[in-house]
Amino acid sequence: MSSVERLDEGAVQILRINRPDRKNALDLETFAELRAHAEALRSVPTVRGVIITGDPSGGVFVSGGDLKALRDVRTARGARDLARKAHATLDALRDLGVPLVAAVAGDAYGGGCELAAACDYRVAEAQVRFHWVQARFGVTTGWGGAANLLELVGRGTATRWLLTTDPVGADEARAAGFVEAVVDAGAALDHARDFITRVARQPKAGTRRMVFLLRETARLDSRRARVLELDHFGRSWATTDHHDAVARFLQKR
Repeated sequence: MSSVERLDEGAVQILRINRPDRKNALDLETFAELRAHAEALRSVPTVRGVIITGDPSGGVFVSGGDLKALRDVRTARGARDLARKAHATLDALRDLGVPLVAAVAGDAYGGGCELAAACDYRVAEAQVRFHWVQARFGVTTGWGGAANLLELVGRGTATRWLLTTDPVGADEARAAGFVEAVVDAGAALDHARDFITRVARQPKAGTRRMVFLLRETARLDSRRARVLELDHFGRSWATTDHHDAVARFLQKR
């Protein structure tokens, strides 16, 4: 079964991560499938927005990187290569020139929070919590999460979330500026659809230019931040602290 299901609704294109048995965790195959869908969407003239969501059956949006599948990555170089694949996937989606919307219907963990942060607009259901748990595993963010979080919520809030790893409820996330909308359980996907439908009423060329402008002005300094993050992610991934934390997590599971 495919790790990522694409639902074609014309102007609205939905990419649903479909790994409920792994709590929608991301492995290399999932990244490759997301990127392949992004490439395919280049030839879809009707697309005006892409929704990223997860199979809701497990109660999770995305649980981060699949540690079971990635545990054989032991070196800083291997970790940086892994992060570059994630960057390439996100860049391929952004290169479509349409808004990326995260429809978060279940809790997000680690890389799942980073995936949501990389989108242009986030809608979360009221029961959702965001778990920035990277520090528990002895690593930094690796997929642009730190820079995106700083841009969205500011240094103080980002510091608290990343260092304490305390769960962040949907209402707190909205108050901090991380989430744009909080909706009732079961309503995230419909809200995301409505948002893209309203975007689609505007001229396509104008939307593309505005999306480009919003992203580029926000990222004037984050390019350097991404390089720094990539280096620290690789170094921290290769430490004994990280490998021991992963082993304890997998043993507990």
